[in-house]
Formats: sequence, structure tokens, C-alpha cells
Amino acid sequence: MREQDCLRASWVPVIATLLAALLFVAPAHAEAPFSHAAFTTVLAKYVDVRGNVDYKGIVADPAGLDRYLAGVSAASPRSHPERFPTRNDTLAYYLNAYNAFAIRGVTQRPGITTVDAVKEAFFVTSTWQMGGTPVTLQALENDIVRKQFPDPRVHFALNCQSAGCPRLPQEAFDPARLDAQLEGYTREFCTDPANVRVEAGVAHVSQIFEWYAGDFSAAGGSVAFINAHGGKIPVGAKLAFIPYD
Repeated sequence: MREQDCLRASWVPVIATLLAALLFVAPAHAEAPFSHAAFTTVLAKYVDVRGNVDYKGIVADPAGLDRYLAGVSAASPRSHPERFPTRNDTLAYYLNAYNAFAIRGVTQRPGITTVDAVKEAFFVTSTWQMGGTPVTLQALENDIVRKQFPDPRVHFALNCQSAGCPRLPQEAFDPARLDAQLEGYTREFCTDPANVRVEAGVAHVSQIFEWYAGDFSAAGGSVAFINAHGGKIPVGAKLAFIPYD
């Protein structure tokens, strides 16, 4: 009997080790971080170096954008937080989703020449799915991106498909490189004469800096922000806002 008791006792630590190992094994169904590769494929194929979109091409071959939007519809930081482990994962998702929704919004309206012509429907009433929850472009920008991520550089990542928008990149926003991407696209915008220029002592700047002036307050105001990102606006220069197309 004593020998049997000793044998049983010898197995106790082995069993305990096996049970502990099982507890720490990642579940087989664990999901990978959300991927934006499908959107990068669409952008690389249908957006040129100036940010112009080949909408006809997307209409003729919608599978790539359909695939990406299906993924956005199925999962979001709210519905599947485990797939968005970092702040950058979450922000990249929202920026890419906004841009993808806007592209699809244009392709759904054959013959549209400017989103301004359908502003109410485009931004306020049309809804899109994010992880099973409906959202409008207006709510995504103002209630999610700007509210949860008070970083004024997001204004140079969101593209509503207007001519006055920042250039649409040929790649999706990548969580691993997001800060560098935001910084690069912000500097590009602030140094482009189409968006920021000084003429006869007057600084002409994009209406983004008028509409969202409060978002630049923490950076010292719009002029300070622009100059911190490559702009050369003289201190005290009078501001004029370039109409948004």
C-alpha cells in the first residue's frame, strides 16, 4: 500500500504541470489582428500617385473593395476587441473604414460629380456596417475618430472623396507604421501650395483649418500647427480660407 501511495504521489506534480500548461495554451480559435491588406490592394490598383480614384475600374471589378468592406462589417474594435490590441490598430481601422466607405459611397452613385451635391445623404443618412453596428460617415468622423483620438493629424488621413481633401494614399493605414504615415501625410498637406500658400502677405489655407480650428488649439492654433509641419506662414499674417471643393 505504501508503494502505491508513493507512486500516486510521484504523479501529482506531473499532472499539475500538464494542467497548468493547458491553461496557458492559446485557444485554437484565437483570431489574428485585423488585416488591411485587401484595402491596400484596392488602393494600389485604383488610386494614382496624385490620389485620383478610378471609380469606373472599381465598379467594373468590385470584388476587392467588397472583400475589405465585408471584413469591416464583420469585425470592429467594439465587436472584436481582441483583434485590435493597440491604439494604432483601432485608429488605423477607423481611418481605413472611413476612406473605404467614402469610395463605395461614390461608386454607388453613378454620374456624381461632387459629393457636395448629395451632402446630406452621403455624410448624414447613409449608413455603413462596422462589426455589425450601423454608422454614418459624419458619426465615424466626429463621434468616434475625433472624440476618441484627439490628434489633429487625423484630418489629413480622412478622405471624403472631395477635391479639397488630403491626397488619398495608394496604401492603407498600417498600425505598425501609423505614426510615421500620419506625420508624413500631414507634412505633405501643409507644404502643398494647393492647401497652404502665402500671397501678398495673406496666408491662404484649407478650410479644414477653419472648420476644425478647435482641434488645433493644443498645438498653438492652426498657424503654429502648419509651421510645425513644414509650412512657412509669417507670424501675424492675415488668414484667408481656400474654399473646399
